[in-house]
Amino acid sequence: MLARPLDALPFVLVILVSWAAAVGADPNTPEGTAAASPTEAPASQPASWLGFGKSLSHPHKDPATSTHRMAPWVDYTGDLSQRPALTGDWFGLRQQLMDKGVRFDMSVTQVVQRNLAGGTNYDCPYQGGLDLTFLLDTGAAGLWPGGLLKVRGEARYGRSNNANTGALMPVNFGSLYPIPEEDSLQLVELNYTQVLAPWMGVTLGRFSPRETNVFSGDESEQFLNTAFNINPVVGTTVPQTFLGAGLILMPHKDVMLTTLVLDSEGRADECGFDTVFDGGTSIFQQLEVKVRPCSLPGHQRVGWTWSDKSRVRLGQVDEAFIHDWIRFRLGHGSQPHLETGSGDWSFFYDFDQYLYVVPGSKDRGIGVFGRFGVTSGEFNPVQSFYSLGLGGKGLIPGREKDSFGIGYYYLGLSDKLGPIVRKAVNDDEQGVEAYYNIAITPWLKLTPSIQAISPFSRGTDCTWIAGLRLKMDF
Repeated sequence: MLARPLDALPFVLVILVSWAAAVGADPNTPEGTAAASPTEAPASQPASWLGFGKSLSHPHKDPATSTHRMAPWVDYTGDLSQRPALTGDWFGLRQQLMDKGVRFDMSVTQVVQRNLAGGTNYDCPYQGGLDLTFLLDTGAAGLWPGGLLKVRGEARYGRSNNANTGALMPVNFGSLYPIPEEDSLQLVELNYTQVLAPWMGVTLGRFSPRETNVFSGDESEQFLNTAFNINPVVGTTVPQTFLGAGLILMPHKDVMLTTLVLDSEGRADECGFDTVFDGGTSIFQQLEVKVRPCSLPGHQRVGWTWSDKSRVRLGQVDEAFIHDWIRFRLGHGSQPHLETGSGDWSFFYDFDQYLYVVPGSKDRGIGVFGRFGVTSGEFNPVQSFYSLGLGGKGLIPGREKDSFGIGYYYLGLSDKLGPIVRKAVNDDEQGVEAYYNIAITPWLKLTPSIQAISPFSRGTDCTWIAGLRLKMDF
């Protein structure tokens, strides 16, 4: 199992403790500057789809040394009510490691959800998750400039409310990782990124990326519904965890083109080396442009995916196929076969745009977001999709860490599903979610959420789902 490399974590910690002690007396590091620097809350997910785009285009600056960093710098010091992590700076050790380019983050997220109306039952399932992230900035560590090593473990336990709603879009996106609805601990990311020039970088390894929309892309602190965390049109071409290699071009400080070649059959519980050149290959390409209308920050992203993996075409299971299958099982006639094909593709676009920013702040304000996507509908049951919404953070005085959002999504099913499937489903699905993320402390956040979904499952009434999520950063 890929989870076993996590067993080596204590030994890695011992080595890093020794290394930190050796470099802790570095005379080039000013004393006392870290505590006076602004605090950045640790993030379980990086701020770019592959986890390095933001570092390449806008490297983080270390307040203590004014040097650029690939791994975001964090001030772990402060009292219990102010520091970004419950365990703080580990008596100075964690901050020493951070100053030398080594970052550790751990978070636990717990979710309970229950149908208030509609759906298939009224159970109240509970699910928890654990995320462990290690980042090594080779430049800050004094090794070589422009390198970033990322190692991330992910675990889930318990059960979600997804199967109780009649909806195609899971109402708890976090339940899909690392393996959908399975108690599991896996090493989901082990990759390395290297900046080769100010305008170019490369990456290689194992990835389990998330989307980057500012107002709708963090399932641990923003929306719970899958429709507001990822565009489902890429679901059949980009697996949740995969081996891949990528090239990032930045011809301008506000323009980034990401191209990635990846294994179409990647899984979190398999290493992937036996399928990376055999079972199918996907291509992902995205162009991101930073925009500033009226000096308000925003992002525009457009991209496409393609896969040559052989898949069964939709719409082939009809009454004739079922009749032939029954005859075969009874010993009469030959076994019927379903036609397969390749060349699955998707096209997507998304944006986020601030409408107002609190003066003197970087991320406090309110804005809009949206996602759009289409597929051929031959392999992916989702043929068209869009979501739109409003999000914000820190608008209430004294509640600068609180965030909120409300969004609507529409999902159009493929017109190639076939007559038998069509009898069981509607032509589309749509839903709404609203949440408010309460920062009890910077490391403890409680999020009530309400969802209303008109599901794709025919005969299921509009489903109302109440949810409560608690996240702790350690």
